[in-house]
Amino acid sequence: MQNLGWSRRDFLRRSMLASGLVVAPGLITACQSTDTGGGGGGQLEQLRSQGTITVGIAGEEPYGYLEGGELTGGDPVVQQQIWNNLGIDTVDSQQVGFDSLIPGLNAQRYDVVAAGMFITPERCAEAAFSEPMYCAPNAFLVPPGNPDNITDFQSVADAGIKLAVLGGAVEGEYARDSGVPGSDVVVVGSTRDGLLQVQQGRVGALGLTSITLKDVLNDTPDANVELTEPFTPVLDGEEQLGCGGAVFRKGDNELRQAFNRELAKLKQSGQLTKLMEPFGFGPETLPPKDVTTQTLCGAG
Repeated sequence: MQNLGWSRRDFLRRSMLASGLVVAPGLITACQSTDTGGGGGGQLEQLRSQGTITVGIAGEEPYGYLEGGELTGGDPVVQQQIWNNLGIDTVDSQQVGFDSLIPGLNAQRYDVVAAGMFITPERCAEAAFSEPMYCAPNAFLVPPGNPDNITDFQSVADAGIKLAVLGGAVEGEYARDSGVPGSDVVVVGSTRDGLLQVQQGRVGALGLTSITLKDVLNDTPDANVELTEPFTPVLDGEEQLGCGGAVFRKGDNELRQAFNRELAKLKQSGQLTKLMEPFGFGPETLPPKDVTTQTLCGAG
């Protein structure tokens, strides 16, 4: 388990600097006075008393990962702000494989998942999601010139190439539902592994969100691969919006509802985008107002 060791004052100073905000005298103290809402007993009060909450991450940049031993990424930075606003000073992390995040959550290895996990009906059957924090299109990393003319998952099936995906990620489901044979869906442990598979010619493409793949290219500008145009997958005539949120155990309603109240404040104030912009998110990734967890879970 990795401990951030961030106090609320440290976190607010770092996030403001990363977002290009000027910290005026007294501003940090004012930000700490946010109404915590709720109150009373329950899990939220227990976490406030101990002063620490533990989040599960998968080490996927730029969603939730460790850098120099410290937790960072688009999802953890937002969670750090929200938990601080709710009176919890410190965020610890535990890194597991992406497909182990929900099982580890339900086994009470951590309190919430902060890994940029998409909200899908299958996952909603196993855990409870916050309202969406962002929506991201998909894309592929392909060899230079995109020799197989890959534009979406159907084109992967038509080309008959192998596709690298992260274990437990939705891209594997999208590919198989689009007609890609299971034997052509190659599960990798990390984006770096997927990139290497493309570079070595062992797969024809790596499929993930465009945000993740842009981050990969920014970190490895000499990778000699190409990023395809972003797209929204379509299955059975319906667009599959990729929208992520925090993940809670189904019984932790108080914690999830308190999180949603603070998330709504960040969206309304514009601070959500400012917090996530350093990680490649922008105004275009804000969820449409008519996209909710209920609709993404298939319940509305």
